[in-house]
Amino acid sequence: MDAQTRMAAEPDRELAEPERPAGALPAWAYYAALVVIFLSPAEFYYTRNPIHGPWIGYTDVLAALVCLAALLSVLVRGSWRALRLPPISAWALLAVSVLSITQATQISTAVIEAVKWGLYLIAVYTLFASVLTDRARLRAALLTLAASVTLVVIWGLAQYCRVGLDQLARVQAGFTDRNTYSACLAIILPLPLAGGLQVPRVGARVWLLGVTAVGLVTMLSGPLIWVTLLALAWVALRQSGAARWIPLAALAVFIAIMPVALPRNYTAAVTEQTNPYEKTIFKAGPGQEGKIFVMKRWLEWVPALRELSAHPALGVGVGNYQGNIAEYYYRGPGSGRIQPATLPDVAKIEPDTNNLYLVTAGATGFCGLMALVGVLGYFLRRSRQLAALARDHLGRTLATGLPAALLALILGNLFTAMFVRGLSLVIVLLFALAEAGVRTSPD
Repeated sequence: MDAQTRMAAEPDRELAEPERPAGALPAWAYYAALVVIFLSPAEFYYTRNPIHGPWIGYTDVLAALVCLAALLSVLVRGSWRALRLPPISAWALLAVSVLSITQATQISTAVIEAVKWGLYLIAVYTLFASVLTDRARLRAALLTLAASVTLVVIWGLAQYCRVGLDQLARVQAGFTDRNTYSACLAIILPLPLAGGLQVPRVGARVWLLGVTAVGLVTMLSGPLIWVTLLALAWVALRQSGAARWIPLAALAVFIAIMPVALPRNYTAAVTEQTNPYEKTIFKAGPGQEGKIFVMKRWLEWVPALRELSAHPALGVGVGNYQGNIAEYYYRGPGSGRIQPATLPDVAKIEPDTNNLYLVTAGATGFCGLMALVGVLGYFLRRSRQLAALARDHLGRTLATGLPAALLALILGNLFTAMFVRGLSLVIVLLFALAEAGVRTSPD
């Protein structure tokens, strides 16, 4: 090749370099990301104050260290252009969170929460999306997540078999409460169901479908049981023939036998949800053990809306929702507090039963809420694009499992705030899988 030809080829090679994501990060970053993925479905943390925090998740710390090391690698390699960055809505959510700090009364809490948004949505997402560069790595990430959730489900099953009907909150399996455990399964189980209906190997199929079935049985957070059933039914409806009707029949049988064969699940899914009073008193103080309180998970929507109306633009500050919500359990200035029969005492709510959308709106205003909706909408749209690109078992697994998982995420956030320790890394992985699935789909 003469000098003129080489010079003409240089711009083409330069333009093509950003299309080589494999050069963004070294191989060790991929294996470190797999370790983070394996450890992500758990809520182990350190705190000096179990009531006021702050709570530092061990896996979050590991993820931060991996991201920092990857950043240094990028600086040395000069491979910025090959990184896969999050969408503009994720940057907008981080920016609004930072701006909302100006409204916060608890500055340290606000700063920590804003840093977490940056860690999850920017740093960890970039790590996952930049190392999932081909189909083999996508498959390995899914298998790693499946192996991890298998251990979590076994742990949950062991607890499930030991608890009585008045001890449902004890089925936690490495999480701080039953709601985060059930939320974790709600957003993960659509993937093993989709994989179990696609993989040709009998052993793998039994494993994945077994994990889905046992995981569903061990879920004891009422609203999330119904959300998961809807997501799993959606996966089944995307299949054809026996792969559609057998799972749908199994889900129908599960619902039918709950009152007789699965009393724990029936109590959580039906009895507790139709009872207007808290069956178990949470955080009850001295002398309050025998009192009856109205179930608060629904009633706090009213003060949350009051909080938003008082601070519509940027809220009360990221991470400051819980510290300010008590102020809005009042009728108005000078009117006195609403009686417990109408709205219960602030401390009597079951952990992790807040509505994420109202928490986000109260903490960061309409700006933060719109940015969050933008993030969820972007990745839901990306996951739906996978259907037209599915060419193999992996593609069909992603095309049916990911939209259902994100549907469970969007609906489940009405009943529990899922962006918490033990769930945020899993959520970001789902986002990265949707993006990488579209990008690496075979022609």
